[in-house]
Amino acid sequence: MNNKPKSWTPLLVNDSVEIIAPASASTDEKMHHGLSWLKDLGLNPKYPTDMIQTDLFFAAPLEQQWEHFKQALYSDAKVIWCLRGGYGSMRLIPLLEKLTPPKEAKLLIGFSDITALHIYLNQKWNWPSLHGRTISQLHPDWESSEEQSALKNLLLGNIKQVTYNNLTPMNAAAKKSMTIEGSIVGGNLRLIQSSIGTSWEIQPKGKILFIEDVSERGYSIDRMLEQLHQANILDSNLKALVIGDFTEGLEKNGQNLVPLALQRFADRVNYPVIMGLPCGHGKGQNAPLPLNTPVSLTLGESCHLVCQVNN
Repeated sequence: MNNKPKSWTPLLVNDSVEIIAPASASTDEKMHHGLSWLKDLGLNPKYPTDMIQTDLFFAAPLEQQWEHFKQALYSDAKVIWCLRGGYGSMRLIPLLEKLTPPKEAKLLIGFSDITALHIYLNQKWNWPSLHGRTISQLHPDWESSEEQSALKNLLLGNIKQVTYNNLTPMNAAAKKSMTIEGSIVGGNLRLIQSSIGTSWEIQPKGKILFIEDVSERGYSIDRMLEQLHQANILDSNLKALVIGDFTEGLEKNGQNLVPLALQRFADRVNYPVIMGLPCGHGKGQNAPLPLNTPVSLTLGESCHLVCQVNN
């Protein structure tokens, strides 16, 4: 396989954006806020009229979700944007494995449970993707933010890179002045753990791994990191570990042990561990992070990450 990821194509006015719901359902109100944001950019959002027919944990039965995803993959749209995370995306992967990849790469956008699809498309099809807000998160309160501008400009091809400054080194390896070149993969820690033993098990060797999560207490974070370490996924062949938002993980007594769990892990490994990436489930923020594209990570007392967009 050619190791260079395929490029995504910037969006133009009147371009279609395919919306799918591969995981949980969203409210109509949240979906329509997202549709309005896309239309304001001059884009043409498309979605199946039967996209949401709640099926226990999911937005719709598996067969229906699969048909919608497959149609989006072979459509003329440049972007496939997920409605919401929640739970369910990994159920689509055995069906994805039976497909011949489309000739042109499409840009998948989403986060949280959508991590499963990011991992598969990054590794198996060598597509880039975008860890970022789902359609249900494109609400009016967000529209004037710098994050909104960054996402819009990435989609429209107005910028070729995004930079995250003032990241915090967590161990001695991260404080050494040097620059790491490579690519970044990953996403939600629970989904990364869920990939263990599957056909799409994450393979971050020689890459920078990004993790984030929500509603996981300190001991749970410690346990997931320990399992990934024992499974040789977080071994010494990792170039670096970059940590995003870890939120809503308070103990019953109100104490937050998550930072201690993350620090404990950082102290035991010999590769750089950096925290402070404003990506994930953080309140009011979920900055866009290109996955499987060239990145440059500068280490030292204050670190910064530059992600190239290969379009």
